Amino acid sequence: MTTSELTLAAEFPDGTREQWLALVDKVLKGADFDRKLVSTTYDGIAIQPLYTPADRPAAEQFPGQGNLTRGTSAERGDLPWGITQTQLHPTVAEANRQAIEDLEGGANSLALRLDIAGAGAVDGIVIGSPDEFAAVLEGVYLDLIAISLEAGPFAAQAAELLLSLYDVKGIAPADRAGTLGLDPLGALGATGALPQGLPAALAELRAVAARTAESPNLRTVNVDTAAVVDAGASEVEELAVAIATAVEYVRALSAEGIDLAAAFGEISFTLQADADVFAGIAKLRAARRLWAHVADSAGVDAAALKTPFAARTATRMMSQRDPWVNMLRTTAASFAAGVGGASSVTVQPFDAVLGLPDGLARRVARNTQLILQEESSLGAVIDPAGGSNYIESLTGQFSERAWARFQEIEVAGGYAAVLTSGAEHQVLTTIREARLANIAKRKDPLTGVSEFPNIAETLLDREVVDLAALRNAAAAFATPTEGPATTIEALPAVRNGSQFEALRDASDRALATRGIRPSIFLANLGPVSTHTARATYAKNFFEAGGVQAVGDVGFDDTDAVIAAFNASGLRAAVICSSDAIYAERAAQTAAALKAAGATRVYLAGHPGDAKADYEAAGVDEFVYVGANVLDVLTSLLTLEGVQ
Repeated sequence: MTTSELTLAAEFPDGTREQWLALVDKVLKGADFDRKLVSTTYDGIAIQPLYTPADRPAAEQFPGQGNLTRGTSAERGDLPWGITQTQLHPTVAEANRQAIEDLEGGANSLALRLDIAGAGAVDGIVIGSPDEFAAVLEGVYLDLIAISLEAGPFAAQAAELLLSLYDVKGIAPADRAGTLGLDPLGALGATGALPQGLPAALAELRAVAARTAESPNLRTVNVDTAAVVDAGASEVEELAVAIATAVEYVRALSAEGIDLAAAFGEISFTLQADADVFAGIAKLRAARRLWAHVADSAGVDAAALKTPFAARTATRMMSQRDPWVNMLRTTAASFAAGVGGASSVTVQPFDAVLGLPDGLARRVARNTQLILQEESSLGAVIDPAGGSNYIESLTGQFSERAWARFQEIEVAGGYAAVLTSGAEHQVLTTIREARLANIAKRKDPLTGVSEFPNIAETLLDREVVDLAALRNAAAAFATPTEGPATTIEALPAVRNGSQFEALRDASDRALATRGIRPSIFLANLGPVSTHTARATYAKNFFEAGGVQAVGDVGFDDTDAVIAAFNASGLRAAVICSSDAIYAERAAQTAAALKAAGATRVYLAGHPGDAKADYEAAGVDEFVYVGANVLDVLTSLLTLEGVQ
């Protein structure tokens, strides 16, 4: 008996791109191909509707080989990724209770966000003594659980607490795992200040690294991109800043005689994972490629480093409004991180931007990863996206553009110079404003915020802790610093939905003080079949800004519209119907609404050639796909006296 390879498409000739384009052209019927089917990232990368093997890199590699794009190792023992849970409750006892609960619930590593001496540089566990720090980790098996520290400008002091605790507990250097979290440039960007000054902070980095030389699984440095991503960074900018920052630290470590390979071995990374799955996968793969290139250029074996690339779901994508949607966002982000080969993943609880996460939110965050690993088996395969024409192409483009941007930073004097000069602030502002402009127009829609809002929702209440008392009690633990301090304008942390949420907050305040929200009358013309589509669109449009849409019936004549409008007691109205009915009744209705006292009349839909006629009849503004929703809503709330 003989066997042969089964080729399912053997009887069909290979299709060509030209044949595909010809078929697409028939569907588009003369419409512009690029405008309809090609999108562009904030880095200027064109996302095509079709990718072929020609778009993939010519050289195929295996995990652990070459430029490490496909992973730092081919060993199955490195799977699955670590499940990290962040501990940030300000009180020591509750932070410890939650840490134990998280570990028992499926987490296998902990991130401690520490407010050292109650300085307030980081919102986290307020630590006022070594005993309090030890109490946070009481009951945690430090020889089994990786610990990552997040203490901002006070990272060296936090590192000393953990290293001393390891010593007291008799934890062997080889059993110490995680990262001590020193990242002075990241802390400077996030807070705007290093009290000890940047030179002293880099000296602290060298001193701490000397103490971890015998702990191969404990990294001194963690390059955390949260500050630049929250300030607006694109994928390419995040990658470039991460690599440039790490290079600064390698230089600082090796300048004092630390072996170059050992300096590289002290570096770890934490990248931010957005809800864009494909970009998230490609970004992590590109990060490994870029860092491997840096190491190889320095004569260091990149594969031997096994540099950890952790991922955290990005804060900027989280919403306060309809926070349940955050579960979808973080699921997509953690999926991308896992597929992209993250060494560990932190999923932020869905209520993270509302205050201290509750037990349900923390449990969902843990279980999201457990389901991805145990039920979806994502952790059973190394680089499952490898070979995808699109992913391989995007990885390559991210790598090339990030390397070019990294070189720009180096030419400008390195990341420290770029950050302290304000140049990075300007770059991030440009990218952030472009993204916010698209969000304002709903080109980048935010479910539950700019799209499909629940105007009647009540914000979730979360625990409130007397931080002032805790911080005052811990203040004596402060360590004197030798100046002068390094200060800059802190990078702003701007969530994607914050501008729409500010309008919703203003609407809530108006409801609380006046007993009624700002509202708009739906002047629906004709039967349900003709007005429903645009009435639904208008309701969604205005309620995204906290303006309640009133009315759900259609009117057969202008007198009925005006009678209902007068009865509503409102001052603004939006006309909703089909183009055919607009041609017959829109101008007449607009004029009648103005005569009845309407201070603002809108028409739902693009007016086309009839714009001038409608405006002459009394229409003040048009609401349609592509309009600046945020500007329209802001001006209406201002007209209504809502600030």
